[in-house]
Amino acid sequence: MKNKWLMFGLNMAIVTILFIALAPAYDLFHYINQLFYIAYFYIFIGIIMWVVRGGFFDGITYGFRRFTNRMSKQRDYLDDWEEKPLPSQTVHQSLPKFFLFHGTLLSISLLALLFLYYSG
Repeated sequence: MKNKWLMFGLNMAIVTILFIALAPAYDLFHYINQLFYIAYFYIFIGIIMWVVRGGFFDGITYGFRRFTNRMSKQRDYLDDWEEKPLPSQTVHQSLPKFFLFHGTLLSISLLALLFLYYSG
């Protein structure tokens, strides 16, 4: 997305809709809980993509592909296992940044609401 703030507004709208639909009571505590779920979903996905993008699983994937090719009894001679993209090549560079940015922004909102909740 080009406009990060529009996406942030959309995320807050999703949090509000989930709050209205799922909260047993309409108070700040339950709104903070819904915001927590969405914020840490973004952070979790962002960290997973960051690790994959960094090449952590490339060696493991390459080893499994090579082992499968060598040990397979029914070899597929048209399968070019060395040419297949590795996991780090399949994740676009801007995706982890997108998820981590929005997770961080939602977490800052979460911390602000927690401060408001416990100060009042």
